[in-house]
Parts: sequence; structure tokens; C-alpha cells
Amino acid sequence: MDEQTRARTTRRGLIKVGAAAGAAIAAASRRGMVEAAPATSATVGRRAGRAQGDTLTVAYMESGTYDAAARAIAPEFEAAHGVAVEVVAFPYQNLHDNVATDLVTATGAYDVIDVAFQWDGEFAPYLVPLDDLVARDGIDGEAFIPNQWQLSGLWDGKRMGIPNANDAMGIIYRTDLYEAAGVAPPESWQQYNDNAAKLTKDGVYGASWVGLGEQLQGYWISRYWEQGKPLCDENWRPLFNGPEGVQAIELLREALAYTPEGMPGWGIPEHKNAVLNGEVAQGELWPSFIRADARDEAKSKIVGKWSLTPFPGPSELSAWNLAIPQTSDKQDLAWEWIKMYTSPENARRFADEFGIGSPQLATWSDPELVEKYPEYPAILTAIQAGKPIWRIPQFPAAWDVLQKELERTVYQGADPQQTLDTIAAEWNRLLDSNPPTAPYVE
Repeated sequence: MDEQTRARTTRRGLIKVGAAAGAAIAAASRRGMVEAAPATSATVGRRAGRAQGDTLTVAYMESGTYDAAARAIAPEFEAAHGVAVEVVAFPYQNLHDNVATDLVTATGAYDVIDVAFQWDGEFAPYLVPLDDLVARDGIDGEAFIPNQWQLSGLWDGKRMGIPNANDAMGIIYRTDLYEAAGVAPPESWQQYNDNAAKLTKDGVYGASWVGLGEQLQGYWISRYWEQGKPLCDENWRPLFNGPEGVQAIELLREALAYTPEGMPGWGIPEHKNAVLNGEVAQGELWPSFIRADARDEAKSKIVGKWSLTPFPGPSELSAWNLAIPQTSDKQDLAWEWIKMYTSPENARRFADEFGIGSPQLATWSDPELVEKYPEYPAILTAIQAGKPIWRIPQFPAAWDVLQKELERTVYQGADPQQTLDTIAAEWNRLLDSNPPTAPYVE
């Protein structure tokens, strides 16, 4: 078994574990079998407290941004509260799987967790409601980008997490190579492919993305959404298994011809390194993961030779929030950590030092940051127009199917129509077994 196949096999095994844990969480919730004692925000402060030598464990996605920011403020938090901070970080899918397993087994390994908003419905039964604390400490929801405060960390009318990061996918491109090839930022995905054909030469590739399935679905969805059709109708019946879905697959397959060998096995770090090394002329990515490093001469070979543009089609919205598991015995300290990490001052600091997409509006209009990051207005517009993906408990199982089947058809040649029909049938089965209570909207 080669390294690329082994990596995909291991990742799929983890996804199965996470899907099983997610299903267990949903099933336990429906049966009233949540083992953790019910918590309200009023209980925060009455848990085991601030004894010297305690350790607050906070879990983030491993990205070199969100986790790096946590490590940067850990010494400040330790000095202020007399408690050690352990920052643990995992790649996206591993973070979900580890946290889901910890919540359903009530192990209590983490005091603060960074939650992708598509996990909100899955994790909500195991988190501490924060509404009372938000009111007590004057957290201003109007300071946040509206769709972030209304979506990320809010479930069933209760505030379960505080937004800490957001993004909308974009394309980073080599301005020097664009000029030499006589091409412009793409206004359609077909134009992106046309650019790729002209840019692929002299050891540089014209197209690239994060190859693994948990990211691949975002590239397919944008190409699908470009055609103006939602994924499902208002009754959650799939609409994507028609000509528009097939066309989105074909656009990806066409672009694949202009990507580096081995790219289907790339995670976020591998793709980021290829971009920074100047190996690709167009890269599809989350801007917050690249904008700071691409300007750093110690890390980037493309300083002064790149720019960012939003996706031609609507982007899948990325939104993250910090939450407190009910099993934490340091909930008071956990809330203090969340307040520190998500403060307006640190939102600006993290945007400046790490390129993190701030959920707070003031960051995006800061004159110094706009001068440093001239792509800010376009990316903010993309965030505000970004579309949320499912936030219901069925999300992990449904997206597991989507990811694996897209890999089969984009990379391994499976028939696109049969692939989409397989995904649609499985989505219908999942939704029929536990119907959502609200209409589907995008």
C-alpha cells in the first residue's frame, strides 16, 4: 500500500469512528441518555476552581492559525489566572472525531473546544449554555458579523459558543504569472480552468486545492452553487443529482489535469507549502490560512507576487466558535479563556499576527489592517454572502458519504451520475430516519 493510499485509508477509519460517535450522541440525546449532568451558565463559577497547578485543556484545529493564536496567549492567561494551559490541536477531521468521542463517553478531556458551526447541532446537548454569561459580562453580539453571531454557536435559540474565527474560500494566484500569461482573476469556474491550461508550464501548475475529501466537497459545492441551484429543496430532498451536479464534477476533473502529481493526497499543510514555494499559479484555499505566511519572507517565496480573489461561485461558509463541555470541572476558567480569546483586542491581534478571519466587524475596517491586507473588502463580502452547510446532527454521516463518493468520481473515475445518485439515496435514508424539524434553507 503506497503512502497516499495509506493516508486516505487511515483518515477514513477515523471518519467512521467520528460518525459512530456522532450517531451515538444523537441517539443518546433522543433517548435522554446524556450522562453528563445538565449544566446552565449559572453553574459556571461553582465548579472546581483555580487552584495553583491545575491545567486548563483547550482543543483547536491544527492549522498554524487558530492553534498558534491559542499558544500565543496561553502565557498571558497563565499569569492572570494561576493555571497552566495545555493547547491540543488536531487536523479538522481528527478534531471532530476526538471531541465527539470525548463528549459521548463523558471523558472530560477538554475544558474548551473549538467547534466548527456545522457541528453545532451534534454537540449542543453536551455543551454549557452561555446566555447568562453573555448578558452578565456584556458580550456585544452586534459587534460581530451578523451571519456569524446568528449562526455560529447558536442552537435551538440558545447561545452555546462564542464565534472566534470565520472565512470564505478564495483563490490565491501568482500575479507575475498571470501577467506573463495575459489572464485575469476568474469570474467563472470555466475561466479558472482556462487560466490553468495557460499557466501550467515550466514546472509550475495552474490549479491546486486541498485534495482530501473533507475539503474536496467545498470545491465541488462552489462549482455546483455557481449554477444557481440549492443542494436540497425545502423538504430536504436532494436536487444535486442532476446536470448541475455532474457539471460541477466535470469542472473539477478538467482542472485535475493541471494539478501537481500527488495533490489528491494533500492536506492543508501540504497544499499551503506548495503555494508558498511558488509551485502553483492558482490555489483554492481558506484565505486565513495563507495571508500572513505569504507575506513573510522567512516562509514564502512569493512575497509581492500574489493576490487573493473570492471564489467565482458562492463559497461554503467557515465559522468556528469556542464552547465549554458540560464535563469540564473548570468551567469558570474555561469561560475566562473564551472571553480572552474572543475579545475585540485579540480579534484584531490574531488577524494581524496570524491572518485569522475575525468574526468581529471592526477588525475588517481597521485602517492599518486594510492597508496590510488589501483583499479584506472582497473576502468580507464573500464571508457575508457565504452559504452555511448543514448544522443538524445528521451532518457527519451525510458528509462522510459525500466526501468518499466525490473522491471516487473526481480522482478514481467513477461515473458522476451514479455517484450523485448514490449520495442522494443515502442522504434520503439518513433524513427519513430522523427528519429535520425545520425547512431546508441556504
